[in-house]
Amino acid sequence: MTDDDMTDILERFRSAAMGMVEWSDALTAMTSVTNGRIGQLAVLNAGGDLLFNMIVGCSEEEQVAYYAAGGPDPARNPRTRALTMARPLHCITDDDFISPEMRERSAIYTGLFRESDVPTCAMVRLDTADGLCAALSIHRPAARGSVDPVETRFITALAPAISAVVTASIALGSAIDQASLVTAESLVGAAAMLGADMRIVALSADMETVLSAGTHVRMIRGRLVPTCQRAETELTRAFAMLSQDRANWHGAVPLTFPDAGQARPLIADLCPMPGRSSGPLSQARAMLVFRQPRAGMASTSNVLMTMFGFTQSEAEVGRLLAGVSKSPISQRTAVPR
Repeated sequence: MTDDDMTDILERFRSAAMGMVEWSDALTAMTSVTNGRIGQLAVLNAGGDLLFNMIVGCSEEEQVAYYAAGGPDPARNPRTRALTMARPLHCITDDDFISPEMRERSAIYTGLFRESDVPTCAMVRLDTADGLCAALSIHRPAARGSVDPVETRFITALAPAISAVVTASIALGSAIDQASLVTAESLVGAAAMLGADMRIVALSADMETVLSAGTHVRMIRGRLVPTCQRAETELTRAFAMLSQDRANWHGAVPLTFPDAGQARPLIADLCPMPGRSSGPLSQARAMLVFRQPRAGMASTSNVLMTMFGFTQSEAEVGRLLAGVSKSPISQRTAVPR
């Protein structure tokens, strides 16, 4: 660990705060330099809500196991308890708050930490705005041994600058997300921001009306669910595609939502949301926007345009071909017979 390593890590964190690189890039660099396997940067508000959470080097199965073992609970996890009482900007290790004998009697140390090969860690509570609790944790594999004093001093030296970057990022992210939330709620038309498992993160007033009607889509346990099984399958497939590659996805996916009864189908576009690690909209992965019918156009024409990629004129001709002679078509399209 050199001065160049410290400069590189700080530049990565600053770039992440400005949106130039991913937060995972900065955290991965720090985890690697400090001989860790799993790195986590998290911020909670006074109510315990997670405002920011970035984890690298950890599988989804390990994250599920962490919550199942009571990882966030100070009563069950000595590391969490130590962080809540730690002095800000001072790196601590397991040796600072729990003895080797106590670790052998701790369920989470002998269970989760041993199974995940993270028997030791280095942690620092960051100095953030009032009402926030932020922490940086580096969890180490057994092969790396205990955290030595050089590594502890290195992390302590980085803590003030990282604290400033995280505090600024949270303030900026909250402002941006609040603006996005107001925009979503003020949209003219039916629109909903969807998070994991298509749970509704935010929606417009018109979308509330569509959900209340329950003819094309409805809300079940916080999830947006189409009333048509085929539409649900298509929405699920499109949402999975956008979620996996939203950073490189361009454009929107058109979808058709048939009515459970006799009403006309609704056409919607599913668009990816930019990835964010902080703020109330950090869980939003996509936005579903229902199209407003064009004035003077039959609903059948809208459906044809979406399903077959027709132009407006082609869709009108297709609709008119359904059981009529050529004369009305010529009159409507101004094309000689």
